[in-house]
Amino acid sequence: MENPTVRGVIATLIGILVAGLVVALAEGAGHVIYPTPEGIDITKPEDQLRLMEIIPFGAKVAVVIAWFLGALAGTCTARKIATVKWPAWIVTALMVAASIGTTAMFPHPTWMIACAVGLPLLALWIAGRLVPLRA
Repeated sequence: MENPTVRGVIATLIGILVAGLVVALAEGAGHVIYPTPEGIDITKPEDQLRLMEIIPFGAKVAVVIAWFLGALAGTCTARKIATVKWPAWIVTALMVAASIGTTAMFPHPTWMIACAVGLPLLALWIAGRLVPLRA
């Protein structure tokens, strides 16, 4: 596949898929380590408001680690496939949007909101150093 635009679109789609899969797996592992507290129903708005107050700090860290690992895996994948930079940037932008969307669903600590923006950008920077664009 010689067309850089076609390769870029494929790289973007696969990068997004990989990022989402890694986030799901990492958050799933976090939920195994830190299960939802007894008596909390995350489908109820009043329980969502209380959730961040009662879950352990480690559970919050597990979530931001998942965001970072997903962004890193997705951007590395996009860079490995693509011959241009924009697919990794799109994966990063979508990871930022998804993380911010998560923090907007119910109150999160300020540091988690900062991580929602900063960690995908850090992942993009690291991916740029780890994975050269395909020639």
